[in-house]
Amino acid sequence: MNPLAKTSQYFSEQWGWLRGYNGSRFSTDLNAAIIVTILVVPQSLAYALLAGLPPQIGIYASIFPLFAYAAFGSSRFLQVGPTAVISLMTAVAISTVPAESRLVAAAILAITMGVMLTILGLLRSGFIMNFVSRSVVSAYITGAAILIIVSQLKHLFGVETEGRTVIKMITSLISALGTTNPVALLVGGVTLIYLLLVKNTLPLVLVKSGMRARRAKLISRMAPIVAVILAIVSASYFSLSSKSGLNVVGDIPRGIPPFKLPMDLELYKLMLVPALVIGLVAFVDGMSTAQTLAAKARNRIDADKEMLGLGVSNFAAGISGGYPVNGSMSRSVVNFSAGGQTQMVGIFTAILMLLTALYLTPLLYHLPLASLAALIIVACISLLQFKELWKVWVYSREDGLTALATFFAVLMLGVQWGVVAGVVLSMAFHIRATLRPNMAIVGRFPGTQHYRNVDRFNVETNEIVKTLRIDESLYFANARYLEDKIARLAQESPEMTDLILMCPAVNRIDASALSSLETINKRLDSAGVRLHFSELHSMVKERFHRSQFLDVLTGEVFLSQQEAMEALEPEPDWSEFSDHIDIH
Repeated sequence: MNPLAKTSQYFSEQWGWLRGYNGSRFSTDLNAAIIVTILVVPQSLAYALLAGLPPQIGIYASIFPLFAYAAFGSSRFLQVGPTAVISLMTAVAISTVPAESRLVAAAILAITMGVMLTILGLLRSGFIMNFVSRSVVSAYITGAAILIIVSQLKHLFGVETEGRTVIKMITSLISALGTTNPVALLVGGVTLIYLLLVKNTLPLVLVKSGMRARRAKLISRMAPIVAVILAIVSASYFSLSSKSGLNVVGDIPRGIPPFKLPMDLELYKLMLVPALVIGLVAFVDGMSTAQTLAAKARNRIDADKEMLGLGVSNFAAGISGGYPVNGSMSRSVVNFSAGGQTQMVGIFTAILMLLTALYLTPLLYHLPLASLAALIIVACISLLQFKELWKVWVYSREDGLTALATFFAVLMLGVQWGVVAGVVLSMAFHIRATLRPNMAIVGRFPGTQHYRNVDRFNVETNEIVKTLRIDESLYFANARYLEDKIARLAQESPEMTDLILMCPAVNRIDASALSSLETINKRLDSAGVRLHFSELHSMVKERFHRSQFLDVLTGEVFLSQQEAMEALEPEPDWSEFSDHIDIH
């Protein structure tokens, strides 16, 4: 297929949802977009402040990335924009830059991350997600959520604190409690209690009053905008900023910045590694959300398109004055619950956010930072996944240790090290497991054709014909272990004349492992033992035919283990079973 035809096919598949788009879908999508926008406005302001940026940057990051994702992403429900975890990681990444350069650094971070993800998406590298386990993601998000909650306590108490790790932030907060602003504590505390009560009790009350559960949940998710309106009205009416020293958002410039590509080479170099780490986290987190919602609608997500869509979205955020964005779980769930059907929801939301940036920002002047902090804390409480971490620990100690290491790395070292620690430890445990794969001597259940581990089951064995089952593919790192295992078996089995390697789980044998098998074959031959294979996969057998190994193999390759035993097992001494009766 020529490039033009491929391009045409791509856009046909990507924008196929436009075919048959009608008035019914339009009204449904517009309604969902209005509901999502109500949630986006306070969140975008709060997350920008969490990233250490002016609040309007959050609005900028909620406009053009949505257009970009609608054009290139694959999820019908995912809503991209500022998120808590990515905002915190952004704050850490730009903290090493002078304060006057942080706006440019944040934009460059988004551009660099966008270029990386776009290139990887074009190269069909969505498989990268497979290198980050779900336990690592759960531990990382839980640790980051706690870190974010602790970081917002300073706004609730109206004090100044320092530090990027939990210990430093808590220590700094304790030392600053003497300067607590009681008005900030009151406003933030009331907002926090209101949001928690609405979240936990309002849906139940509405359902008991006869409302459908889905609509009740949707209404409860609108609580943040009510809290924002009440906080603004209260702060403005009582002049809390001027009279009580309550910190408010302040003046937010109208309009949007001009499109601009920053050209600071040193900042690009400085943001390279953070962009890679944040990009990995953003992709895995957004992909998980997209897959979860797609499963509910019986759709599928294309990982390569998701990577491309997220990459283009971040590039759009960077050149339009924003900072790194990601797929938001809370806004995406609201979109799904509100009945959004196509990517037009994102486009409508972007238009509404554009109107907000142009006309509504003056109304946000008196919004207290304490209220925004309460909103972030409540949002992060829903990200805590301690139950999932406990399940992981009970099921697998290795996965549990990996999750714990990720969790504490986030809290003690900072968010930028959490995923790195989790990925490295996951790979280390995986490599460790493949270095010493499970290899078991197997025997047969009496009267059957089923073969199981002799250490776990009561099975028949044969001292002349031994069977070693290999439960892992063979490659350079575990080939020597196989040599040692068979050498020990030969030493412990002086009567053995035939050894069968049962290979139902061996999907690959590389060149180093093949060399080891040739060595094993020679050593066993010198000891008077023939080497055989059973249940060998066809792909592995084809590889054997490319070499001369089968020509020098002292034994045979059997289709099944039963066939091997029938061919090799010696005939019983029938004299022991004679039905002759000696009457003398």
